[in-house]
Amino acid sequence: MNYYLDKRCEDILRILIYSNRYVKIEEISSSLAVSKRSVYYAIKKINDWFHYNNIPSLIQERQKGIHLSEEQKNFVQNQLINESSSIQVFTPEERNSIEICELILRKKDLYIEDFVQICDVSRNTIINDLKQVSLILQPYNLAIAYNIRSGYTIVGDAIKRRALFFYLFPPLWSYFSSRYDENERDEIDKILTRLKRIENKLEASYVTGVLPTLAVFINTIAKKNEEIFFKNMDKEEITNTMEYKLVCEEFTSLNDNEIIYVTLHLLGSRLQTVPVNITKEEEQSYDIATKLVHEFERIALVKFEKSNELIEAINAHLKSSMYRFRYGIQLGNPMLNDIKSEYNELFQLTKKACSVIESELDFIISDAEIAYITLHFGAFMIPQKKVDKTFKILIVCNNGVGTGGMIKNEVSTLVPQATEITNIALNEYTKDHDYDIVISTIYFPEEKNLIVVHPILTDQDRVTILRKCLYAEPFTQMQIKDIVDIAAKYIPENMLNAFQNDLQQHYSTMRIKNAPQKEYAHGLMHFLNKDHIRVVKKECTWQEAISESAKPLLLKDYITQSYVDAIIKAQKDEGYHMFITSNLVLAHSSTNNGVKNLSISMATFKEPVTFLNGKQAKIIITLAAENQTKHIHVLNDILKLFTKQRRINEIHSLDTPSQVYDYLYANMKEIYATEENLFIEKENADY
Repeated sequence: MNYYLDKRCEDILRILIYSNRYVKIEEISSSLAVSKRSVYYAIKKINDWFHYNNIPSLIQERQKGIHLSEEQKNFVQNQLINESSSIQVFTPEERNSIEICELILRKKDLYIEDFVQICDVSRNTIINDLKQVSLILQPYNLAIAYNIRSGYTIVGDAIKRRALFFYLFPPLWSYFSSRYDENERDEIDKILTRLKRIENKLEASYVTGVLPTLAVFINTIAKKNEEIFFKNMDKEEITNTMEYKLVCEEFTSLNDNEIIYVTLHLLGSRLQTVPVNITKEEEQSYDIATKLVHEFERIALVKFEKSNELIEAINAHLKSSMYRFRYGIQLGNPMLNDIKSEYNELFQLTKKACSVIESELDFIISDAEIAYITLHFGAFMIPQKKVDKTFKILIVCNNGVGTGGMIKNEVSTLVPQATEITNIALNEYTKDHDYDIVISTIYFPEEKNLIVVHPILTDQDRVTILRKCLYAEPFTQMQIKDIVDIAAKYIPENMLNAFQNDLQQHYSTMRIKNAPQKEYAHGLMHFLNKDHIRVVKKECTWQEAISESAKPLLLKDYITQSYVDAIIKAQKDEGYHMFITSNLVLAHSSTNNGVKNLSISMATFKEPVTFLNGKQAKIIITLAAENQTKHIHVLNDILKLFTKQRRINEIHSLDTPSQVYDYLYANMKEIYATEENLFIEKENADY
């Protein structure tokens, strides 16, 4: 019997392996935002895995918690980090992905009984799964077909089937690789070796999961000789690339179209910008990047100080992405779930902004691509602080410039004493350096001051960074050294190292117990009080209406009159209408136009207010944001609450501020409860 660890087990082991101390169950529960029951359940699975591999079980010690022995630590490092062992999560979503990939690969006829064996669930569960799979396929114009002789297949355009495969397969690589027999694994390894040889010759770095997925594709799907077509492609441009020449050299058995298809993946999956314009859309990509940044600024109510740099960064990403969109070559994102979890507010706003791309080019942008774009916005939104002390940190990230940039910006916020923070790619790393701390997304056994983190920082990662940097930075190290020098007069020499380690651990634990909360942690109802709501029954001009909506904030001195004047001036001079949906205006201006505190107020108008663009508003919300990020949660709550026109009409029909407040409170509670139930359902599905 094989024991597989799910993602939660892996997260717990990472917490233990990099804590270098006892960790209490409550701390793990808090770090992962799960119940203690879930932690105990995961620890039981870890112990089963240890037992299967003849490793002693984890033991929880009273008042201390649990920690890894050296034997356990070495085993975990070898199995989970160095070898990237399989992680299998049998949520319904994961089962659907596995089932779709099996159908696309189709190495044999597939029937319900085969899926029962593959997913280890009941026949009825598989029947329900296949219904859900049909829904997943619909946006791609694909469908499931059944034949009594050959079983289940996916029918539809070959390019779209492949697009779905490349989107779903990368996170499942470890699972599928564990199922291959020796001959198949050997064949895939040979193909992977050729692909890595191409990578080395190009001196390129590819997004995690791309090369293994390509290897499986070449070994299985490309051998089927499917008929594929590329429209409007400059084939001369692509055949002149070094990627194309190397693919021709390494894979002589592939036909011309398959060589082009593999080349497209190699060109589009590089972490570096590729200087090739396959679809001659360079100007279009820059225009779209500009529109995307401006749309994000509009809906997020922010103004990027370095907007030109951000546009260039997104343009560089889009230049290598747009032809993938065109030709159905989708790039999976192994960080997708982490980005959705850790930066959900930014992800949702980015998704709304990306509708600009979708309407411009008439295609759907996958969540995986949106997650990458989210990283760019996040890297430019996180506020940076000035530093005073000399302290050097090196960041090594194998997931690309966007991810490394976001980690760098977060670290600069967490560790203001760091005067130099350098971000490099994995292939640039050398152990000969003079940095005080190395923060990396992969494990380097030779690094003494190493912090291994997720590509998207979790709260536990932030705590670890803070603790490590607190006693690694020069001033604190001097304090600890002074104490140890004094203690050396009274403590045996063979115990000094242990004393120093305990002192460092105590010092960091005493000062840092929890990760700092994201600035946009509070939502709408945290800031919107009953006395911030007005019900206006008289007829108003749009200028008067904006003033009525903002009046509660003026009275409390949260804003100055200049802020209201700035909103009216923007509306008058620039024709900026501020409508976020029909009948709803979100009035706002820049943070430097008279905002003293993050605050929000609203007014409903029995007589709808006509604005310069001819639209009418029944509700005007005034939002005063004091920086780039603190209002993001509030904004997302507003967008969730007012997406339904029914709610706007129902709020408009209410007669008192108390009634409006109670309605908003009840509906936000319902929205949060629905999201929580979905989260719990997913939690339960893991088990």
